[in-house]
Amino acid sequence: MAINGSTPMKKRSSTRVWAAVTMAAMSIMLAMAAAPHPAVAYVLEGPHVLELSAKAMGKFAALQANQKLLIYPQTPETAPTVYDETATYVMPERFRSDLVSDQIQRTHLVFADSSITVIDGRLAVGEDPFDLYQQLLRSRTRPRLMRTLNRLGVETAITSLGRLEETVVFVLGARYPDESVSQLAIDKETFLPVRLLLVDRGVTDADRRLEIFYRNWQKVQNGWFPFQVDFTINGRLAREIRVAELRTNPSIPADLMDLEALKASVALHDTDTPQAQKQEAVDAVQQAVQDFQKKFE
Repeated sequence: MAINGSTPMKKRSSTRVWAAVTMAAMSIMLAMAAAPHPAVAYVLEGPHVLELSAKAMGKFAALQANQKLLIYPQTPETAPTVYDETATYVMPERFRSDLVSDQIQRTHLVFADSSITVIDGRLAVGEDPFDLYQQLLRSRTRPRLMRTLNRLGVETAITSLGRLEETVVFVLGARYPDESVSQLAIDKETFLPVRLLLVDRGVTDADRRLEIFYRNWQKVQNGWFPFQVDFTINGRLAREIRVAELRTNPSIPADLMDLEALKASVALHDTDTPQAQKQEAVDAVQQAVQDFQKKFE
């Protein structure tokens, strides 16, 4: 009798166990279904990211920045050379930078796809890749951003999510964490540019990497502007721009932004300046550029 009486109790106990197991399994499956899967996280397409970035940066008719240019030598223990520089933006086609000191005078002028650089009254040979930073700051619409990035070798059709200096970013031009190709990192929250990486893939030498970091973005009227720009070459800090004052919509003489007028002034100035005396100053400003032998396209 005792044996016959214990059988229903075992069946009921077994049924309760299986019910508990079934409920636990269902709970796990529901939790897994509800949880986001990191591998399939939604990533905005490149054109959409650039549209949001252009809106975030805002628009200006013209800007003029008084800034400090710090050029760091290759030896870390040596202090940087500091120059006063004026950068003038007339959106979206024109840009001019003027560096004037006791050692050197340098003017870089951009109009659309053309540019010239004048050092101590003479046309400089080649293009300084450090001057490329301003192209992004003049590109404040989606079509212009796409055009600028494509010209710099950034494939805007490729987008991924990544992390840069503890900031979650959209990476345009590469699949994170690939840094073997040129790319732009844009803050996922603010949609402001964080870093422009330009990779010059040499044939015989190792790849050369110019990183341009846009830092300390500040609100200026209807837009945003970075008050610090850092430049590194293969991981070494080479230059730094620190904006001291930024004026919006200043009065800018037309001839200040005129390529032909600047060329004409070079022709008048190019007389009997002692070349040896000027070369030392030119070399000082070009020191950080010597790591780059090839021009970025």
